[in-house]
Amino acid sequence: MPPPPETPRIPDHRVTIEKRSDGAIVVRVRSEGPDESRLPDAVFSFRNGDPQYAYWLGRLGTAHPEKT
Repeated sequence: MPPPPETPRIPDHRVTIEKRSDGAIVVRVRSEGPDESRLPDAVFSFRNGDPQYAYWLGRLGTAHPEKT
């Protein structure tokens, strides 16, 4: 049986990740497309215990090791 396919990764140039003082991870995904039809950026927050918290904390550590 073949291995499961990898989950697509959002390109680093479209993502801003920050860790707030309360420990929450805030992720902003910049929208793409022509200015007149571009959607607003998507913004998500994750707290310790959320299923995706470890993933985004890892992405933060990869992009900005000094902020983890």
